[in-house]
Amino acid sequence: MVNIYDTANELSNQLKETQEYQGLKKAFDNLKAQKDTFDTFKKFQQMQANAQQKQMAGQKLTQDEINAIQTIAKEMSSKPEVQTLMNQERAVDNMLQQLNRTITSPIQDIYKDVMPQGPQPADK
Repeated sequence: MVNIYDTANELSNQLKETQEYQGLKKAFDNLKAQKDTFDTFKKFQQMQANAQQKQMAGQKLTQDEINAIQTIAKEMSSKPEVQTLMNQERAVDNMLQQLNRTITSPIQDIYKDVMPQGPQPADK
């Protein structure tokens, strides 16, 4: 019997060797090298996490909280280091989505007989 977790650990190690991962790591290291930008980035991440926790607890964000997050998001999006990081995150995400499709294809195959294959004609 195969130990699928060994395969997953090997895949994790191989991920670190991909161009996508290396690009993300380099972009993050470049962001960290810009102290002011990195400090703002950390603040933004914390604000987002706090907002998400509040929303998950069923609480609404105040307009001041929303405005603060939007202001810092706008500031962050203008930073070249952040733009590069976001581009690299998208590349890693695309790769992981493709891997997920590949890994889960046997499950999709099980259900292929009942899964819609595209737009179905409307019954009349």
